[in-house]
Amino acid sequence: MAAAIVAAAFVGGIRESLLERDDSRYVRAVARRVVEEAHATDDRARVIALRDYLRTHVNAVGLPLEGRPFLRAGAADTLRSGKGYCGDVTRAFVVMADAVGIRAQRINLSGTAQHVVAEAHVGAREEVIVDASNPPAIVDLEPLFTVMRRPEFDDYYTLNLKRLRMTWLVTHLKVDLGPLSSWTERPHAVSAFLCFLLAVLVAAAIGLRALVRWLLHRRGWVHVSNQQALAERGLVPVDSPPCST
Repeated sequence: MAAAIVAAAFVGGIRESLLERDDSRYVRAVARRVVEEAHATDDRARVIALRDYLRTHVNAVGLPLEGRPFLRAGAADTLRSGKGYCGDVTRAFVVMADAVGIRAQRINLSGTAQHVVAEAHVGAREEVIVDASNPPAIVDLEPLFTVMRRPEFDDYYTLNLKRLRMTWLVTHLKVDLGPLSSWTERPHAVSAFLCFLLAVLVAAAIGLRALVRWLLHRRGWVHVSNQQALAERGLVPVDSPPCST
């Protein structure tokens, strides 16, 4: 049973990795085409080009609010379908920005309104909030501290604490995830990692169990499943205490 779990998890990890490879190629091609057609030559121009492309090509009309999976649609799925909520277009923006060399990450805004935007690095030290939704709640590029002056927002966090039911624990949480910011926005990559992690953990448990049994056997302990057979061969007393590992 354990070996079957390892095999299934490993196969699942390979499948998700291949899906991530194909999606990454598609998103990279779209992002580079958008930037080239906009003749964007600096980071700010690239950010605006990607933002405006998503605003004109993705909307949430007709999308259901309930029954959505925990791992949302990937950037490629959003671009292909042209459908997505603020979190979906933000995910697409972060991955597209990464494809053209711009570091960006998700920022969850909360208050009387709930919204998801991206924070992108433009230039050496400047960071701006990018709202790729249509219609946008934040029309222009603004720093986070300016956005937080709006009456509808009173908190922000990088990780989605609301979905994790942890908003009571901390407020105004902003963590610079660095290269991981793009990786965490790739559902297939995350699924592949979880599958491979499961395979490794189960395989390690199998190996550890075998090692423990071998060490105990070396010390003279006998597994309960082998006790009767060994007793019949006269190698162990019938009433010796069994060891089950």
